[in-house]
Formats: sequence, C-alpha cells, structure tokens
Amino acid sequence: MMLWIAISGFILLLLSAIHVYWAFGGKWGASAALPKKAGSQQTLFVPGAAGTIIVACLLFSAAMLLLMLGKLLPAFLDAAFIKWSCWACAAAFMLRTIGDFNYVGVFRKVRNTRFARFDLYLFTPLCLLLSAVFYAATAWAV
Repeated sequence: MMLWIAISGFILLLLSAIHVYWAFGGKWGASAALPKKAGSQQTLFVPGAAGTIIVACLLFSAAMLLLMLGKLLPAFLDAAFIKWSCWACAAAFMLRTIGDFNYVGVFRKVRNTRFARFDLYLFTPLCLLLSAVFYAATAWAV
C-alpha cells in the first residue's frame, strides 16, 4: 500500500507542477487538457491563471494529505482532519471519474475529440486510480 501511496503522491505533485507551469504561460500539454465543444475546436472554457493556481494548490494539498495519511510525511495536521479530507479526495476523484455525462468521465457523450481520447485512456483511469488509492489508504489507516 505504501508504494501506491508514494506513486499517487508523486503523480499529484507532478500534476500540481504542470498546473503551475500552465498558470505562468506554459503551453506544453494544454491543448489536450481542455475539453472541446462537439464538432468544434473551441474549448468549453478558458481557465485563467488564478483558477489554474487554485487547481495546482488543491492537487498539492491532496498529495500532502495522502502522504501524511500514509506516514510518508510527518503529519502536522489533526489525524481526523487528514482522514476526512482523504475521504473527500476519494469522493472528488470518483466524481471526476463518473464525469458530467457530456464531455468528461466514463459516461461522456462527446468521444471524437483529442481531449476525449486523452480522457478515455489517461485522465479518467488516473482519476479512478487516485480515488481507489485515497479510499484504500483511508480504510487502511483505520
């Protein structure tokens, strides 16, 4: 279990760093990271720097919580807060896995865009894995 926690924590830290890169103007990977409208090359939304930094902070926080729960980092927060926060992370990643029933997630309808292919093979499976790791780590830490 510790290996899965370490790998997942590293992935979350890497994703956080990528979001910081995007927030400061980076372009690598950005074209595949945003859903496009059906039959169009127009993205559903254009994230601003502040929103992207907020996502980076949330990903970083999730990594820290998971690593503290797994005792790979010293816990500087209350154990109950860490545990409940990790339950929330498991739920959030599961909701992302399920998706919006249109553009993202397992039940998306739009399937013929570059984002949809990345979502099918990378984003949604990764969210399912992260949800499972958060769930298992939280149940294991009982």
